[in-house]
Amino acid sequence: MPATFYYEKNDIYPELGEGSDAPFESNTRLLIFAASVGYSRGRYVEDPDENGEIRWNYISQNQKLSVIVAALAYADHNDAEVILKPEKQIETLRRYGAGGAHVIKEEIVDEPGSNLDNLIAFIKNTQDEDQLTKQVGILEDIEEEISSLRATQD
Repeated sequence: MPATFYYEKNDIYPELGEGSDAPFESNTRLLIFAASVGYSRGRYVEDPDENGEIRWNYISQNQKLSVIVAALAYADHNDAEVILKPEKQIETLRRYGAGGAHVIKEEIVDEPGSNLDNLIAFIKNTQDEDQLTKQVGILEDIEEEISSLRATQD
């Protein structure tokens, strides 16, 4: 298990993960959020920069953070074995973290207004999009059922 790993640290980290008024408690938590955003948007960087450093035990010794990182790696690799392989988890975290950090920079940090307000709007919009997708899926299922019922009546 690696003691530390390197990740791509762009402009979002000083803005959102450092300082007394930062919305995230630490850069570690911000990286995990960025990786989640990257995964959900399908954005990753194949070979991310290595200008930031995090101790692996900050993640591995925190049950919530380690579960999130393991789940992302499992979803990425579609292999349960990655849960036992920190190197694979770190690879997923680094790649999707870099991709998600680019999304966060574009949609939160680079937008006018306060970063906290932009972050809240970003999360709300993401939830609204997810809900809309589910609702559209349900409507499509209903429409398909109605069409099949009509076809059997003809």
